[in-house]
Amino acid sequence: MSAVLVAILVTVLGLASTGWWFGVYKRRQAETEAGINSLAGMKWRECVGLVLEALSREGFREAPSSRQPGDGGTEFLLTRNNEQVLLGYKHGTAYRLGEANVRDFANGVQLQGATSGILLTLGSAEGLARDVARRYGVELIDGSALWPKVQDYVPANILESVRAEAAAKTRKGLWTGAVISVLVGVAALLIGNPLNFDIETDATPAPTTTAATTATVADPTAKEVNAAAAALAEVAKMTDAERNQRRAEAASKVGLISQIASAGWSTQSTLMVSLKTTDEKDTELTQEICRILTQYEELRYTRVQLDPPMNSTIPVRWRQCQ
Repeated sequence: MSAVLVAILVTVLGLASTGWWFGVYKRRQAETEAGINSLAGMKWRECVGLVLEALSREGFREAPSSRQPGDGGTEFLLTRNNEQVLLGYKHGTAYRLGEANVRDFANGVQLQGATSGILLTLGSAEGLARDVARRYGVELIDGSALWPKVQDYVPANILESVRAEAAAKTRKGLWTGAVISVLVGVAALLIGNPLNFDIETDATPAPTTTAATTATVADPTAKEVNAAAAALAEVAKMTDAERNQRRAEAASKVGLISQIASAGWSTQSTLMVSLKTTDEKDTELTQEICRILTQYEELRYTRVQLDPPMNSTIPVRWRQCQ
């Protein structure tokens, strides 16, 4: 492979990686953080109104006279498909939902005669709290998962401000990464030229054969790098709603695997998978999950959280797709 081609591949790969890391992943994180802060700055009635509007698109309807102010939050009785669902809302980013919060809320679900519950907060939920929530049939939604649900319903000026703030936070990283990618490409070109000269001036047939073999092997690599860069460029052009749809689609496909009870995004980069059965290694299962996720270039490096089956003593495990 010529030094020029190597330099081009290095530069393209660097630019693609920079574009995905800062232009997609980091920008999404920054946007979520800014979005959560903007929701926390609202009055709780305004914020919970957005939550109820978002849930209404999922088929939930607020029961008449259901609002019950609680300690630091509010509870609402919702209905969907003739079933009652208790919604608990905790306003503010300081909340850290633990096991006790979930158990108290689960008791409230039973007292209200509801079949299930949804507990939301702009703060965060502890890992053990999620385990307890699954046992009681309670869905936990923290700030990082709540923002994607409500972002399409916030006022346009707030959404514009959130996106501008996220863009400002990632702009420096994009420029820095782009400059470094170009400099590394130039360095590859300068280093590669002397090597090419040595190969070309060597008259023995062995280097010629080696060079031909290297070129043959490198061609698929170049195609793979270019394909990945093109896929990331297409993802970068998508709207947030389109990217969220792809995330939901990927989680849905993973959830169809026979060993899996459910699959959903606990954070922007972590897919939480609840298992029906496990051999404690789940090597083939992890490979199948990652095979599905890597069909979506922006999800290639997803962190997979494997939650054990109910009543199992196996700890929660994490795997990293490549």
